[in-house]
Amino acid sequence: MAAIKATKSKDTTSKRKLMRQKQCRRKTSLMKKACEYSRMCSADVCVGIRIRETGQVHILSADTSGFWAFLGSQLNSYYPAPMLVTDQDLQQVGKDTPQQPI
Repeated sequence: MAAIKATKSKDTTSKRKLMRQKQCRRKTSLMKKACEYSRMCSADVCVGIRIRETGQVHILSADTSGFWAFLGSQLNSYYPAPMLVTDQDLQQVGKDTPQQPI
């Protein structure tokens, strides 16, 4: 009986871990796409993602004109503190990580 309960708890933790990884991948790819759109179309882009479970906010601001600058100042009092990412940050991450061969 005890062994069955232990495996069930491992299954639920592994499912949660897989779900978090999936969420992280989707968040990262969405931000990369928004950054790419900003560069290709010469557009000012701002993407905000709030994770319901933790309340954590991630903001991408690919903005050269400063139109979306007020957003960061308004969220300074928010807890947990929002993660502000710019398009330059995403470009540096892409250069630092080695490309996986297909």
